[in-house]
Amino acid sequence: MAQKQYNSSYYVGQPGRREPSIIEDYLKPNIATYGIIVACVIVYVWEMIDLDSLTLMAMRPDRPWPWMFVTSIFMHSWVDPFHLLFNMLMLFMFGVTLERMVGSWRYLGLFLAAGIAGNIGYVLFCLVTGSTDPAIGASGAIYGVFACLAILAPQIRVYLFFFIPLRIFHAFILYAAIDIIFLNTNDSIAHAAHLAGALAGVAFAAYIKRLIRKRQAYAVSYEFDAGY
Repeated sequence: MAQKQYNSSYYVGQPGRREPSIIEDYLKPNIATYGIIVACVIVYVWEMIDLDSLTLMAMRPDRPWPWMFVTSIFMHSWVDPFHLLFNMLMLFMFGVTLERMVGSWRYLGLFLAAGIAGNIGYVLFCLVTGSTDPAIGASGAIYGVFACLAILAPQIRVYLFFFIPLRIFHAFILYAAIDIIFLNTNDSIAHAAHLAGALAGVAFAAYIKRLIRKRQAYAVSYEFDAGY
């Protein structure tokens, strides 16, 4: 009896269809998330080698040069590795899902826009309070990703403090409330950046929802005109 043989790089019984590789399944759909994480790690190592970069790249509210609104997003405290570790963990948890939902380019645009919005919010807050403390970190950008995912997929379950199950929307409301409560405290956390970044994420989610509604309306109109 003759036996069909298929190349191991194809699905059995479906000649011509390649098995998805690790790159196609895991890396390519989340290239922006992984790229941001790698960039933050590289900048972190650079900070340890060249401490003077802090004065040139950190967000300084008393001297806010244009590039600082972007460069400070990728910087983290070199004396506290948990600052980088926690932020990258949060970015991975929320970013992987959101990037697959909206696409890499839109996701990257949101990350940068939320980070810049966070820095603008921090500078404005410092102008009001008179603070001149520099700020670094991707928290504002990550809050934008967090807020956007909470609006687009509010039923997703997350674990508060890694063991308390909670819907992501409720977790977002809780974290936003904490930032509002501690907004004017001297606890070395840029709560204003968190809130401003979150607002950018909410605005982006509204844009995505409007885009989806337009496409759905177009699809219904097309089916009606085509007689389906």
